[in-house]
Amino acid sequence: MSTSVGSSDPSSPPPPPPPPQTSSTWKTSRPQWVKDEDASVCSRCMEFFSTLNRRHHCRQCGHIFCGNCTQYRVAVPRLSYDTPVRVCKTCHDITLIFQTSNDVAKVMESAKGLLELSADVQSRDKMIEQGCIDILARLMQVACSPSSPSSSSSSSPTPTPTTTTIVPSTISPRARATSTNATITNSTTISINPRELKLYLCRTIINLASLDPNVPPIAESIVVSQLVDLFLAGANATSETDLEITRAVTVALSLLAVHESPSTIRNVLVERCLPVVIDLTYSGDMQLRVRNARLLEHMLINACSRDHVIENGGLQAMIGLALAEHAPLQIVACRAIKKLCESGEKAQIIVTDSGAVLPLILMLASSDQDVIESATDVIASFAEMPITQGTLLQAGIVHPLVDVISSGIGAQKDKLASPVLINVLTTFSHLAANQELWDLMADTQVIFPLIKLLGLTPPLSVIKILLNIFSLQSECPAAVAIFKNNPFSFFEKLIATCSTYNHKSLPGFVARVLQACGVPVPGQIKAANNRSMSVSRLLESSLSSSSSSSSSSPSLSQAELSTLSSLASSTSSTSSTTTRITSASLSSSSIPDLTKLSFAAGNGISNGTNGFMHTKASLQSSRASIHTSSSPSSS
Repeated sequence: MSTSVGSSDPSSPPPPPPPPQTSSTWKTSRPQWVKDEDASVCSRCMEFFSTLNRRHHCRQCGHIFCGNCTQYRVAVPRLSYDTPVRVCKTCHDITLIFQTSNDVAKVMESAKGLLELSADVQSRDKMIEQGCIDILARLMQVACSPSSPSSSSSSSPTPTPTTTTIVPSTISPRARATSTNATITNSTTISINPRELKLYLCRTIINLASLDPNVPPIAESIVVSQLVDLFLAGANATSETDLEITRAVTVALSLLAVHESPSTIRNVLVERCLPVVIDLTYSGDMQLRVRNARLLEHMLINACSRDHVIENGGLQAMIGLALAEHAPLQIVACRAIKKLCESGEKAQIIVTDSGAVLPLILMLASSDQDVIESATDVIASFAEMPITQGTLLQAGIVHPLVDVISSGIGAQKDKLASPVLINVLTTFSHLAANQELWDLMADTQVIFPLIKLLGLTPPLSVIKILLNIFSLQSECPAAVAIFKNNPFSFFEKLIATCSTYNHKSLPGFVARVLQACGVPVPGQIKAANNRSMSVSRLLESSLSSSSSSSSSSPSLSQAELSTLSSLASSTSSTSSTTTRITSASLSSSSIPDLTKLSFAAGNGISNGTNGFMHTKASLQSSRASIHTSSSPSSS
């Protein structure tokens, strides 16, 4: 039987009638619901779902919650839910805030609700998704508008309704969906504290912008322009309340200044606020001074605003903060200079030409350990760049760094692995690698403290850098002469490091220094160095053969096989067992296993009999695979 067009199946319930559409009602599509099988716990309380604890979808966000977390009911007209439906707590609060933000009598209530909601980390993303930026913009307009009501006279028997018109450009379609008009109307006596309202809104923005994914939506909105107006209006604040607002606005702008947006960050924030920010870095209020220093730092390292900030004195102001006798300011300055140098060679040249090296040297004499650590960190990054190495030496960086090492020598042993000492040694390592600077580095005032540090048995991380410095300096004749004529038993200490630390990378450094100075290399160090070189060579051979595209891979040479056999058969004094490896041609598939075997043999030698027994077992287990790979069937 045919049915007329538009008729429905009588077995299914009729669809609900579409909601009425008016010119003032904006609709958005409903969110995609999360599938039941994709959620095993409640999105809010993290309780596991079970037969008794069932899954429920929030109609507003589409996520899955338990029954207790979706006990709220509210109408969501923008999603065509004109009657109350099940929603989660966050969506319930957001909907209520949307509704109350249109009433000036409930402006403070809405601002408090936003602040409390943003304090919950789980709610911040949802606030951005559901348009709370529009509410912030509207409430910020009320707080900053000169015509916004601050208080009404209580003596008036019949207060006249107060209407504050909202600028249409500040209201998005999402915000209009929650109200039937674009005005804020008051028909009762109200009282708004603009200062308190501004604090609520600024702290809400700080909470939201503390999550990196939330920064772009806020930075691209009109909120940035409103914050800039508020910042400029409070630049000359003197009262504690106004200073508190300015501090909060500065923090909010600092979080947003990292976003690379030419339209809002560079054109609105940087171009309008940069002179004021530089002036406030010398403010009498130390909290405001530090917060503006951080804002200047973010402006300076932002790629879209960097050039404008440098051209207008931002870099010079930051270098000036490095000379301030306040540790937080100096740390911010060091961090900004380092990040700026990491942006490219052009920035490195600009920083060094601006005179940033001298303040860093002066900071090494600070009594604050955090300041010294920040300064040495930047100096180590400067020493890594060939462009700035010469500038460091011309500024006299060597002797202040030696003083830092001397102070480290007299410190407790647990401080010998401090970041400051490692930064200084890393700097010397970078400078020693430059042949043009060898004569400047070959100085007894530089080498003797390093030798003294070697004798204090510092941690392995320090020893590695020390031996690397000695190895690089051993190519300089002047440094070799100092090594030979030192009064600190340098060679004995150098040899003792191999047995003390028992690390595979140390014998190579030690053997290199001893050979350069004409000192006989002990047999143990020579054997360990040869073993390490052989293993490295075999590893390179295996990697090159495995990456070869040819079908027939070249076999190892007889010399390589005999070397590998001697490595595998080496044992401690308590064991004389030897293991032979067939010198047949090995396919490329067996070479990586053989390389791993050589590493196991080297570890067995260094660890004694137990290690050798493990090596022997590894040899026996791999022998079958070696013969299999060389059999006619596999070939």
